[in-house]
Amino acid sequence: MLSGFEWLIALLAVFAGATVMGTVSFGMGLVVAPVLLLFLAPQAAVVVVNAIIGIVCCFVLAQARRSFHLRPMMGMALGGLCGVPLGAAALNYAPGHVLRITIALVILVLGAMHLFNIRIPLTQRRFSGVVFGFLTSLSITTLSIGGPLAAAYVLSQGWEPDRVRASLSFYFLTVYVPAFLVYLAWGLVDLETLANIGLVIPGMIAGFGLATLIVKRINEGVFRYAAIAVIITGSVVLLAREITPL
Repeated sequence: MLSGFEWLIALLAVFAGATVMGTVSFGMGLVVAPVLLLFLAPQAAVVVVNAIIGIVCCFVLAQARRSFHLRPMMGMALGGLCGVPLGAAALNYAPGHVLRITIALVILVLGAMHLFNIRIPLTQRRFSGVVFGFLTSLSITTLSIGGPLAAAYVLSQGWEPDRVRASLSFYFLTVYVPAFLVYLAWGLVDLETLANIGLVIPGMIAGFGLATLIVKRINEGVFRYAAIAVIITGSVVLLAREITPL
């Protein structure tokens, strides 16, 4: 269980992650997961991170609910649900090394294309949401990092910031809630893990509070570049975790 100095570091990481997540609706995993992996076993760290991300998503969706449109997100949500069992199995049994490197490279390319305003034809295809939803789900259920892939897809739709935030939060909830239930059924959630979730909630609440103030003060252009920065950072972090020896 987190205690003392470890708890303070984890609390600060969660605060920073919740600030990022509350502002652009993704990126918390890439901030928090590397820190928790210093103190917790990989499975426990992923479960804790995914649980607090789910809570932040509830806050963001409630905050931006008036900008949410359900129908355009149904394909992505369906793909995400299909990816949950496979991602959870990978967390429990196998690392899926090649898959995660592939996903990281895709995220990096998509982020660069967004940065230079290059149109991404794949994201406009009829069933592209299902594909992006599935791949994102595989990544976040095994690594807690995959949000940048979903964000790259949603940003390509040209929606305004609150709609992006609400749409991503809805998608993540359709993945994180079933994933947590699968973790629970497979014995990946114990009392110590639940206690660790409770211990970092104060940092999560404080971070979301700061994000609420930030969101009110940024325009659409700043939001877009902030999101692109998190997308590219996420791909680099994911690649580094896969190719750097432990």
